[in-house]
Amino acid sequence: MHKYLEIKEKLKKDILDQKYKIGESIPSERDLASVYNVTRVTVQKAMANLVQEGYIERIHGKGMFVLKNTASNIYILNNEKSDSILGFSREFQGRVNVTSRLITFTTIQADPALSQHLEIQPGDDLWFIRRVRLLDGQPVLVEDTNIPVQTIADIPQSVLEKGSLYGYIEEYTGKKISDADSLIEAALFDRELATLLDIKPGDAMLKITEVTRLSDKKAFNYSISYNRADLFRVKNLRIER
Repeated sequence: MHKYLEIKEKLKKDILDQKYKIGESIPSERDLASVYNVTRVTVQKAMANLVQEGYIERIHGKGMFVLKNTASNIYILNNEKSDSILGFSREFQGRVNVTSRLITFTTIQADPALSQHLEIQPGDDLWFIRRVRLLDGQPVLVEDTNIPVQTIADIPQSVLEKGSLYGYIEEYTGKKISDADSLIEAALFDRELATLLDIKPGDAMLKITEVTRLSDKKAFNYSISYNRADLFRVKNLRIER
């Protein structure tokens, strides 16, 4: 096991054993590096994993504080070490096992709303993809993806089932993914979506609508993800004046 994973597991055990209470600070990266005789970079990797799993939060200028001390999984979206703009697979890679179950893969025609979001013409062809995303085998969200066929003419089904769609798109276009506009809303799961996640209709949802662009500022994806609110938290961005 990598040293940073050993440190993460030791600190997680301390948190679960309530050596550190909710709201209490844990030792600084400098102190932990000294205790474990490792570099601060190694400690930072361990801390990033604990942040991603929802055990601690990092408060700028103050330190790291315990958020939870139970073993239930809580996943943090848009945390400070996150690659969320690069897609779900790469956001969680190296932390948990990310898999997908393909529900729908077809072409549709863009309606006026979709054409406006994607800066294309009404009636243009789109790839419509619905997938259930799983973390360590647990269904955690349903994701609907709309991609203009004129931008990505071919999408192998194997990429949708076992690969990284955004990684494939960067390779296909030769362009990097640069930015995204997101809207996060509270909602409730209907019966169709709840069935896909094996939860009850009416359970709480974090609905995230996003338009993502390539480095040339061309919109290539309009997506809606329906996330289990019992499993996800959104990291608030620190804003300074």
